[in-house]
Amino acid sequence: MVRLSIIIPAYNEAERIETTLMEYLTFFNKKMPNDYEIIVIPNNCTDNTVNLVVKLAKKHKQVVFKEFKEPIGKSGALIEGFKLANGDLVGFTDADNSSPPEEFDKLIANLKNFDGVIGSRWIRGANVKLKQPLARRIASRSFNFLIRVVLNLRYRDTQCGCKLFKKRAIRDVLPHLGITKWAFDVDLLYKMKLFKSKINETPIDWVDDPRTHLNLKKAPFEMFSALIRLRLINSPFGFIVKMYDLLPESIKVHHK
Repeated sequence: MVRLSIIIPAYNEAERIETTLMEYLTFFNKKMPNDYEIIVIPNNCTDNTVNLVVKLAKKHKQVVFKEFKEPIGKSGALIEGFKLANGDLVGFTDADNSSPPEEFDKLIANLKNFDGVIGSRWIRGANVKLKQPLARRIASRSFNFLIRVVLNLRYRDTQCGCKLFKKRAIRDVLPHLGITKWAFDVDLLYKMKLFKSKINETPIDWVDDPRTHLNLKKAPFEMFSALIRLRLINSPFGFIVKMYDLLPESIKVHHK
């Protein structure tokens, strides 16, 4: 019986994925060697990511993977990971190891009687060892402000890629999750709020990796658009968004 499933989405992570997986394997092999799995979901990779994951999966039974050659993004990768997870506890972390395994383990300790627990870089007790550039911090805090205003989610940090949930909570919301790109974590937490799930926010140690895939020129607008779209989906006008999603891509592009 698998107790813990850790999902890692991966897009062109050849420089980092092996180090991250080995650190997680080393830590959890000591803590719960037969009770966990690491599910890697490579998607649209054009580098050596998949080969590295395949190599490690052959050596370590705890590593499983499912490759998607098409771009499904972090949101799509996590949804597919949720479908594959066998653990009683299901969580995810980033491929860049910004949240080391010791920090992920803190989530397990702080789950207690909650339905989920999310790591936070913005509450008392958090330790950001290498801060993000100022522009990213401004974008992050602005996005968090909008989340509070638009969706009334009171978390200090929805975007930290270190989260853990009881499988029951994931099972309840999974059919209702969509491909929302930047707003996926917000969508997940908002749906859990609708299902009355209780989520704990706990401080963690976190290290920024400057080798980010985030495009600061496009990200703020895309994050804002994703948030507004998410709010519309969960409103009486949600059918309009769903109808638009059903249109052929050629029509959508034509009207951009």
